[in-house]
Amino acid sequence: MSRTGWRALFAALPDGLTAAAFMAVWISPFVFGEAGVRTAMLVMLLEFFLIHATGFFTAFVMAPGLARGRRVAAILGLSLFYLLMIGALASSFGEWWPLLAFGWLVAAKLAWVYARRPAGDEEDDRGAIAWAGSGVAYVLGAFATAVPPVPRLGMTETLQPGFGLGDDAGGLWMDEPQRVIAFGVLYFGLLCLGKLLAALFGGEKKPRPEP
Repeated sequence: MSRTGWRALFAALPDGLTAAAFMAVWISPFVFGEAGVRTAMLVMLLEFFLIHATGFFTAFVMAPGLARGRRVAAILGLSLFYLLMIGALASSFGEWWPLLAFGWLVAAKLAWVYARRPAGDEEDDRGAIAWAGSGVAYVLGAFATAVPPVPRLGMTETLQPGFGLGDDAGGLWMDEPQRVIAFGVLYFGLLCLGKLLAALFGGEKKPRPEP
């Protein structure tokens, strides 16, 4: 297996573990504590913002002809916008870790600005493909778990009041929380599968010939 394949295989591990964690919550909703279902729901909401933000951040990082200082300023300015939305989301759930996760994403993109190699590097292509794939997987997962019946497994109606979702909250995910958990299993499972396929069938690209 090529070095690219090994990197893809290693990258698939977190998604596989996350999908397994969602599956564990689906089977036994309190396996990670009383806040397990609520935390899983927050993960899927945060993932939407991260996918959306990553698209813009990547565009700024790869922008041809844009000075490094302007790229950094653009990323920081956009970060403030997302920070307000994620802060409101985190506050509604009474959690602070989404802000830490978003800060990590911003730090990674700023590091990319300073460490990035010249335009045209094939890593840029892989990054763009991975971002597009995550967006497609998110949309597919959302539709696939919103319309057809989704079994409750261990998330019975008797246990549902203990999930900590709030008595006054409404909506599909609040009324049938097994849907968002199934969404997480499908979404992170698709990401893991895609990276495993890349590990099996992806190879090192030959260098492009000099003009």
